[in-house]
This record gives sequence, C-alpha cells and structure tokens, in this order.
Amino acid sequence: MEPRNSVTVSGPATSANLGSGYDCIGMAVDIWNDLTITRAQQFLITVEGESAELVPRDESNLVCAGVKAAFRAAGTDEVPPLHYHLVQRIPFARGLGSSSAAIVAGLLAGLALTGCKLDIRGKEALLNLATEIEGHPDNVAPAIYGGIQLGLYSARQERWMTTRVSVPHDLIFVVFIPPAGRKTNTKELRKCVPTEVPMQDAIFNMGRLAWLVTCLLTGETSEMREGMEDRLHQPQRGDSVYHHLYPMITAAYDAGAKGVYLSGAGPSVMAICNGGMGDFFTQKDDAIRQDHAVAQAMMATASELAVEGEVYVTRPASNGGLVIKADPPYSSELLTYTGGLASAQGIA
Repeated sequence: MEPRNSVTVSGPATSANLGSGYDCIGMAVDIWNDLTITRAQQFLITVEGESAELVPRDESNLVCAGVKAAFRAAGTDEVPPLHYHLVQRIPFARGLGSSSAAIVAGLLAGLALTGCKLDIRGKEALLNLATEIEGHPDNVAPAIYGGIQLGLYSARQERWMTTRVSVPHDLIFVVFIPPAGRKTNTKELRKCVPTEVPMQDAIFNMGRLAWLVTCLLTGETSEMREGMEDRLHQPQRGDSVYHHLYPMITAAYDAGAKGVYLSGAGPSVMAICNGGMGDFFTQKDDAIRQDHAVAQAMMATASELAVEGEVYVTRPASNGGLVIKADPPYSSELLTYTGGLASAQGIA
C-alpha cells in the first residue's frame, strides 16, 4: 500500500426511490461535490459553496465517518489529523443524496490516503462499508458506481449487492428544490412510513417497480409513469409533510413529464423528461423537449401553494465518485491517467 499526503475526490448527487422502489433503487445525478483531504497538524473542516453554513464542522460530518471506515478497512482504528475541505454543489439535506455523497467521498479519500484497495467482484466491499453507515443502498450504490443502481441484501452471500439498470440516453431531469432548512429530519420522515402494509399495497409496489425497471431497460419512457406510482412512502409523506408533492406531480405530468416522484426523503420533487441528446443549449428538439414547460408548471404550482423553491435542470451521471487529484500522483512513467494528470497539480 502506498499512502498519500493529499487527495481530492469528486462525487455525484443521487436521487433515491424513483417512486415505487423504496430503499432499493437510486440514480446518480450530474451535480458534484468535491472533497480534498490533506494530512495536517490538527483536525479541521472548511466548507465553501451550497448551504456551507449548514454543514457540520466537527466529526459528526459524514465525510469523517467514511474516512474512519476506510482507515479501519486498511487495518487501523487511528485516523491522523486531517484537513477536510468541502466544495458543496449538491443541495444540502434536500433529497439529493448529500449524506451519501459525503460518506462515499470520505471512503474513497480515506482509501486513497492509506493506499488500501478493496475487492469489487463477488464482494463489493466498498458498497458494504458505505451501506453499513447509510443503512440502505439506494443512494450509496449510485454514488459509488453511477447510473441507476438496484440494490438488495443477499442472505445467501451475507452482503449487500447492486446491479446497474440501463439509463435511456436522452433523459433530462427537472428538479424542484425548496430552500435549505425545509426538510424534516430523515429519521422523522421515516416515522411517516408504516412498518407493515396491506398485501395489496405490497403487490402494487412490486408490480410498479418491475414495470419501471422494464421501461428503463427497453427505453420505453413513455410508459414510465405507472412505474413511479407508489403506496408505501409518497402518499404518507405527501399527506403529513410535503403538501406540495402531489399537486406538483400532477402539474409536471400535465406539462409533459414522463415520470415524477419525491426525490429520496424529500422535499425535492424530480421530473424526468426526454430530448436531452447532446448539449442542452446548442441543440434543440422542439417535438420532444418539455423541460421548460415542466419547470414552468412546477414553479406555478409552488407559487399557488406559497412554497418557496427553485428549479435545477440536469441529467444522469454515468459514473460515481472518483479520485481526481492526488499527491503523490497515481500517474507514472509507465502510464498516465486521463484528465491531464501527470502530477499532483494535474488530476491524479
């Protein structure tokens, strides 16, 4: 193992559940946080960017939990003094996987600092470390691997597992995001969700999730709406906490969205549209693209309900968290990793 003095990791936002897939499916979203960790004389966390004032500056920050787990995986319980610098772009605590991004970034950075490498095939050790911290794989799996990931716990193999589900290539995400501080604590939101459900509701969701995965695999996004219907968590959260949810879902569908759902534990609402082939700004497909109409419909609904918020337009992220810079670098005389990266001033 070759330890490193400093490492920078970039990790994506994620959007979990996709309506019917409560706690088992999620996708990576093209909004990225950066984490730089440097060996130092004393513990320090500095933060800049989105909702920086809300991010913990002590060891309760989930980045630290990821780093500690990585050091344990490398064979030591002792984490040396480190300077953590966070550049935040993912909206904090608003249903877009900011906690999973922190956990995975901490794990990747800690592994890079120690020089430890974990097994993937047949073990998925990194996924299992992340899931131990997060509790379920729906956000951490796409934060690690990108794309859409479907995860479960295998009693036979005694580990968490995940598999990639195909992402249709032209998706556009239109996300209504309320201001920081509007989300109820995720643990509190879970109290809205029943621990036992009627058989017909379980059957309803099983069928919808199977339908959703089939639509994704075949690219039949026009039929995706039914696959995002849910009885296990969205109605409960919509009735108890997020009164904007179902009016906004209806408005987005009426404006042409192919799928709409509560992103993670909310309060953000994700609408999926078509027509996102290539660059958004220099190419157009007026016959298909409805993202502007959907955004306008969502904002109009928010205005009618006196709910503050803004709309982000983005797309899927095909890869998960990555080391983008290291000292000493990973590149050598033998090989150079892509991105301009032959030195610590480059990328890796």
